[in-house]
Amino acid sequence: MTSQATTDAPDRRPEVLRTARRRTARIAVAVLAAAGVVAGLAAPAAMAAPARHATVHVATPATKTPIVVKAATRKGFGKILVTAKGGALYRDTNDGPNDPTCTGSCASIWPPLVLPAGDTTPKGGKGVTGLGTVKLANGDLQVTYNTEPLYTFVGDSGKSVNGNGDGPFLVVPA
Repeated sequence: MTSQATTDAPDRRPEVLRTARRRTARIAVAVLAAAGVVAGLAAPAAMAAPARHATVHVATPATKTPIVVKAATRKGFGKILVTAKGGALYRDTNDGPNDPTCTGSCASIWPPLVLPAGDTTPKGGKGVTGLGTVKLANGDLQVTYNTEPLYTFVGDSGKSVNGNGDGPFLVVPA
């Protein structure tokens, strides 16, 4: 006769396996995202499929909201929209009104201009009107200009305008 050991503790192996599988999945997602970034740098015109998960918000005046969009003159482009720090802003010609389509690896090259956490209304600098937001799938509020979602470009620094005409992206005239 063989004896079996009994225990009151539940079998923890399924939980351990689920945890390991989740960790492996997170690592795989991170590796794929990094690969997408590298591939995107090599060919930024190869954009991700459009995501249709947006909610439109109309801007209302607010006094405590910091300025997020200004107008500035850039040589060869005239007066364009820029971030509060002076970086060029772009629009994606694939986007519809209040309908951003640059997601996934595209958004790692062309990050959407989003409001800081807690802010709900974008504010424009002198002469900049027509700002609004659209809610992204992750809950962030992407800034729009006359219903066009706004993006920055990772290839820009300072006052450069390196992304104009790269794939469907164009600077936004002010």
